[in-house]
Amino acid sequence: MYKFKLEQILNERFLTKLVSKFRNNEVLKYEKLDRYYMSENDAIKLRSVAAGKPNNKIAHGFARYITNMATSYFLGKPIKFHTDDEGFNEILSAYMEGIYNINYDISKAASKKGISFELLYINENGKLKSKKYEGEEWIPIYSSRPDEFLECAVHIWEVKDIDGNLLFDYADVYDKSEIWHFVRRNKSAVYDLIDIESHYLSDVPLILYLNNEEMLGDYETAISIIDAYDRAQSDTANDMDYFTDAYLTIVGAGGGFTDANGNELSTEESQKSLRNNRVIFLDEKGSASFLTKNSNDVSNENYKNRLFKDLFFICQVPAMTDESFAGDLSGIAIRYKLIGLEQLAIMKENKFRLALAKKLRIITDFINIRERKSFDAGSIKQVYERNFVDNTKEMIENTAKLEGIVSKETQLNTLPASIVDNAKEELLRIEEETKRNEGLFLESEREDE
Repeated sequence: MYKFKLEQILNERFLTKLVSKFRNNEVLKYEKLDRYYMSENDAIKLRSVAAGKPNNKIAHGFARYITNMATSYFLGKPIKFHTDDEGFNEILSAYMEGIYNINYDISKAASKKGISFELLYINENGKLKSKKYEGEEWIPIYSSRPDEFLECAVHIWEVKDIDGNLLFDYADVYDKSEIWHFVRRNKSAVYDLIDIESHYLSDVPLILYLNNEEMLGDYETAISIIDAYDRAQSDTANDMDYFTDAYLTIVGAGGGFTDANGNELSTEESQKSLRNNRVIFLDEKGSASFLTKNSNDVSNENYKNRLFKDLFFICQVPAMTDESFAGDLSGIAIRYKLIGLEQLAIMKENKFRLALAKKLRIITDFINIRERKSFDAGSIKQVYERNFVDNTKEMIENTAKLEGIVSKETQLNTLPASIVDNAKEELLRIEEETKRNEGLFLESEREDE
């Protein structure tokens, strides 16, 4: 975490040193985490052995599995936003349209690298838009005050030619009201300020999404276990290759190395004769066997199984290949098996709520100016629902048991969104249906009279 004053960041030499430090530290870490997500695991990819020996390099996509599983469980179902002010709800919905995809992508990026960003901006048509960014593209600068608010943020980006040569290296500093544009033509030079413009939003328009308090990715602390598992599986594959290409040792051969006339064959011709005729004549004390490396398969498999279990235990993500997930489990049983994943999702949700609260505040301020309203961003409720395979029958039975104990709205809210998406709207539909049925009943009575 960088804590500086805005005046320091706007100093061209200070900004140059800051960007260099960030690229030499954080960016290298983020690039490594990206490689592991793409199954380009460093330890096994860079491993070398002596020439002529088997060198299998089996990289496992554990990082991808962990991130995809954790993100889909947390935000596989879209976050819902609503407020009791219907007028505000209608206007807010228009601004939040299409937000599901960007929220999912933001959470996925944070899962990989511990942090991700969303920039709010006003486009050339005067519309409020947003864009997702990865951790290596922004340097957040915090205040040194106890509340540690976001003082400003630096967006670093490059322009290169078709051959990959650097043309321009940009650094854009966003504060609460303006954007300061800096540029240089090579990375050994100092940045120059070239322009200042307003962004017309009520705060620093960058939203920070932390994966957790420590800003760690979901698989970052398990990199060494992934590397150990890659090596173990690759060594097993190497042993299989050693076995396949093993040397044949022959002791006390009494025949099989001469032709039909009794003439001795050369070494190359002997090998050909053995392959074709598949016959070896040995003396009484002779023997023939393959020279193979002794391997303790049981010990090796136990070692790999322990690594496999430790990996998912540390990352708090379940291995869905586990046989304990088979069968018709109750909702409670399934939730118990996913308790680690749920704790992980709670940490993510706590940080996501804070980030979205700032985003909603900036959006509300923009709406109030544009629509000449006085809506309160604090009235917006965020509703999260886990992407969980529920035992629907069990949930309906539990909901029915609440009859007469809680209000109808509370009772309906216990049902999954796949059945009741909005309890208030459902109550209105029930009321209309009841009135319609009563009308049909009264009309039937009149016809009988």
